[in-house]
Amino acid sequence: MHAPKTVLTIGTRASPMALAQTEAVRRALSNAHAGIEVATIRGDTRGDRDTVSRLGQHGGKGGAFVDDLRSLMKAGQVDMIMPCLKDLPGNEDYYCSGSEFCIGAFLPRDDPRDVLVVAPGRSVPQVLERGTIGTNAVRRAAYLRHHHRGVTVVHYRGKVDSRITGLDTSKQQRLPYGGLCGPVDALVLAASGLTRLGLDARVAKTFSIDEMCPAVGQGVVVVECLAANDRVVKYLGKINDRTTETCCVAERAMLRVLDGHCNSPIAGHAWIEGGRLFLRGVVIALDGRHIIEVQESTSLAGPEELGMRVGRSLNAKGAGQIIEDSRWQ
Repeated sequence: MHAPKTVLTIGTRASPMALAQTEAVRRALSNAHAGIEVATIRGDTRGDRDTVSRLGQHGGKGGAFVDDLRSLMKAGQVDMIMPCLKDLPGNEDYYCSGSEFCIGAFLPRDDPRDVLVVAPGRSVPQVLERGTIGTNAVRRAAYLRHHHRGVTVVHYRGKVDSRITGLDTSKQQRLPYGGLCGPVDALVLAASGLTRLGLDARVAKTFSIDEMCPAVGQGVVVVECLAANDRVVKYLGKINDRTTETCCVAERAMLRVLDGHCNSPIAGHAWIEGGRLFLRGVVIALDGRHIIEVQESTSLAGPEELGMRVGRSLNAKGAGQIIEDSRWQ
């Protein structure tokens, strides 16, 4: 007689990308633990219901995309949730001690870079010279204005597949404060998201880390559970990627020191090379005219200290004033 299988439930957004990411988590858990089944429960989030307002009106990405899923965990309806790391509030720590929630696993990082997707009939040189480019990320908008002074950047939100459909059909985008904008000539999106959706062929240009430093946690899927749920914490520990975790601890420590908000143009990317951990941190004014960059390294044993050091160095160079100014723009 076969022993009954253990069923774990994972809460996720209903977007095609979120479901693709959830499938990656399901496969990892099934491969790591014999006899486990993972059931998916789709949750409805404020950020998916409202694709017009700026995310700050929902309390940032955490309020828009994470809080509703966390409510499912607190109600006992799911064992874990699957957010993108960059959607988690920047002032939260990773570890279970003293926190209601715990990141139980970091999946191996996908391509962290940003890419340009152009409308049919447009070319990359045309778009980057005087095109209209859509993005919801203030960091991407600031970088575009920094490198390409002739472009017009407009607020453009929605699920990735819906945004690309809007790009291809010359659809106008409704703005947060009324009115319409667009159509746009191109979009800036995360490379990892297009790969998860099988849309790599739409990439017209990949921005290097030097051209457009990624958002903290970009390309990283995490699995979060209740810190008190020892059973789930143990299961997730088997699929945790320590290299990704080390890099993300550094990035998030920098973010906490900077104490940014949902309108902060902050970038941070860590990587391991030659047995050392490197971290590049960037704060850039929304108009793109002022940029502050710091890059430092340490041993693999000190990711949090590295992140805090880079954050303090950025603040010493004036990052705090740029972040405060961006709050009111």
